[in-house]
Amino acid sequence: MVLLLQFCTKRWQSSGISLLLLLLLTPLSGFAQQQFAGQWYSVNPDWHFPEPPTNAITAPLLTGGHFVYQAVFEIIHPDETIVIDFKNASALGYFQHFIVDLAGNLVATAEGGIESTSKNTFFMRHGREFRLPPGHYQLTTSLVSPYFIAQPEPYWDSLSHYRQAIKWGNVITLVSMGVLLSLAVYYGILACLRKRITEITYTFFILMNLLYNGTALLVTPDLFNNHWFYFVGGPILLSNCAYVLFAKHLLQINATSHPKLNNLAKLCLLILLLLFLVAIFKHNLVIECARYGVGLMMLYALIAALVRAFEGYKIAYFYLVAIVAFFIIGSFAISSKDLEGVYTIYIEHIGLVAVTVEVLLIGLVLGYQFAEVYREKEASLVLLQQSLQIAHHDALTGLPNRYALELELQKMSASGSLTMLDMDNLKFYNDTYGHHKGDELLMMFARTLAAKLERLGILHRIGGDEFAIVCDGEDHLESLKPVIAGAIDELQQNGFEKAGVSYGSAYKREAVTLSALRILADERMYQHKRRNNN
Repeated sequence: MVLLLQFCTKRWQSSGISLLLLLLLTPLSGFAQQQFAGQWYSVNPDWHFPEPPTNAITAPLLTGGHFVYQAVFEIIHPDETIVIDFKNASALGYFQHFIVDLAGNLVATAEGGIESTSKNTFFMRHGREFRLPPGHYQLTTSLVSPYFIAQPEPYWDSLSHYRQAIKWGNVITLVSMGVLLSLAVYYGILACLRKRITEITYTFFILMNLLYNGTALLVTPDLFNNHWFYFVGGPILLSNCAYVLFAKHLLQINATSHPKLNNLAKLCLLILLLLFLVAIFKHNLVIECARYGVGLMMLYALIAALVRAFEGYKIAYFYLVAIVAFFIIGSFAISSKDLEGVYTIYIEHIGLVAVTVEVLLIGLVLGYQFAEVYREKEASLVLLQQSLQIAHHDALTGLPNRYALELELQKMSASGSLTMLDMDNLKFYNDTYGHHKGDELLMMFARTLAAKLERLGILHRIGGDEFAIVCDGEDHLESLKPVIAGAIDELQQNGFEKAGVSYGSAYKREAVTLSALRILADERMYQHKRRNNN
């Protein structure tokens, strides 16, 4: 996987992307830095200065060890303060600088590294200050580290220029880690509230990257005095597993809907577990295992996103943007060993930018997902309101129905009343002119009487030609008679000359139960109907 990414990176470099990176970062680092013209050596674990090293090598192995670097340099300006630092990466275990003059006298020493308890002169940097008189000097640097993210190369710079050059790298670190920390809190809250694997795994992914980058870029050693070197790389091995699970659940991949992608996810998780076990027993391979794991993780997420986007899953379109950006920047970060011509921007910075860009773009993905959930919720509320409308209202007249009447009676006050109505001659219009004429009579009666009632009471259609009015006041009942008479008059003047209505009312205080109240109002309504027929 890493070999494939390295091949892709070399092709990008040949096409000018490496040159573009250099042009972008050169203004950040300036032109005053000077790389020593020296030689690396591999030495035994018990090597001590000033023993001369003999086994010359091109560069330290990424799998770590004990190495010595020697170079001769010249100080020209009097009272010049220089800073000696390393380019390409800041993940160094322990180093010591020894400076001797031409006479072989030791004139200055300094130490540092993630595993060193020495305080860094510069925040998040391994730079060490030396104030030397003009003359020729030899630098001997002893470097011991379990492994390296990229090939360390000592360089020197003037103090004033170094202070300016490191600012942009520090800005990248602080801003990116601030973004990751705030989003980790946000997704952590979502994970607690929603209890979904998507948010839980993504929160874990961000936290592990915070721990890794915080250690690799010297934030946790400087601020929290944490010097355990294996936080560089170890958390990434865990975050890779979390990210595969995140992508799988975000894209809704399971054994039923997408068996091949689901099995591919299981295979990736198995390989990542094996890489984790290798790293436990072979500590010098931690970063190499993490490098392969990142490549595998990104490749799976990219394949899954492409498949789901091809299927038309909308969230996959947004996620594809995030994973492509992550894949491009992340591939460069895990496959590069040397940032030629760039001194104060590290491989770790590029990896941190890759994660930050991905996390910010995932925010757009989850934002779209939340918008979809909101739209679905709104649609469900509309459907619910429609269902309640249908459940509580009569389909023909639009009046509250029998069920709504039951609810209204239950909340009616002690001074309330119920009036039952039965239309006269509805059967005549149905039999003579057809049911459409009878329906027209019912609708006109419902519309006319409801409009005249206003706040006096609420009209319900119980079924057929039966209606009911619920009033919530003792003085309202007497006002019903002219209102009902007025409604019938209007019907008779608009084509329904034989229209009529019988009704009967009862106060709530006259009955012990609601059932008894309905029976009493019904009896009085039938009494009224008999009087009308006579």
